[in-house]
Amino acid sequence: MAEKLKDSAARREDQRPTSTPIVTGVLQGDARYTTWRARGTPDYLLMYTRAGCGRVGHARGELRVPPGELVLIRPGTHHDYGTARGVSHWELIWAHFQPRPHWLEWLAWPEPAPGILHLLLEAETRTAIEEALLLMDSRSRSAQPLRSALAMHALEEALLGCAATLPSVRRHDARVEAAMAYLVENLAQPLTLGCVARATGLSVSRLSHRFKDEVGITPGQFLERERLARAAQLLSFTTRPIAAISEEVGFASPIHFSLRFKKAFTLSPREFRKSAAGG
Repeated sequence: MAEKLKDSAARREDQRPTSTPIVTGVLQGDARYTTWRARGTPDYLLMYTRAGCGRVGHARGELRVPPGELVLIRPGTHHDYGTARGVSHWELIWAHFQPRPHWLEWLAWPEPAPGILHLLLEAETRTAIEEALLLMDSRSRSAQPLRSALAMHALEEALLGCAATLPSVRRHDARVEAAMAYLVENLAQPLTLGCVARATGLSVSRLSHRFKDEVGITPGQFLERERLARAAQLLSFTTRPIAAISEEVGFASPIHFSLRFKKAFTLSPREFRKSAAGG
């Protein structure tokens, strides 16, 4: 059942990233519904309009999101969205999630503003994708032991359907996908480009060039992004010491970790934890 938000005029910094791979919901916002997060979140946010109309504000203006359209907001992107002006409600399916490495190629949607992706579904694909997203939400909020894995499976089906609508669908080289998976699965290890190359069967030079060409960032940048995203989750949802979190996500020095974290999130790890706790 959709959440009712009849009396809520605004929601500010009230949804935090999760340490689970996916959190979902179906929401009915009234004319006053709005959400604002200055720093965004460390995960991806997907929103699909079922009825009414939504709006997503950005530096270049505003994007309206009528029924059958999706918005995907990248990690760290400023959130400013809600029910569109002049509309009585906005019914949407939403999901905060951490994409599996091989999903990234499917998320090359049109980007009307930095960090904000937008996709208009054709009539023939809309029903199937909406059904997959509803199944995702049902599984995510069930009592099944494997609910997160089952929800991710349904989300994968929806994203595959979305990718099939893109003008050109290009897969990464399987060895680049293997490199991304290896990096994500070994965040805590003192990785070098050489060990990643050996795990994927590419030379260091070849891996560097192919990875940057296909992913858009270097393997090192990809690894740091994943480490910091995981650190943000641990800071938000655990009481583990910052030094222990630094070690768990693969930083050799807590001082270096703090510097890199503040560069990415504009807050120190301690400040970020306090903010996530509502302090």
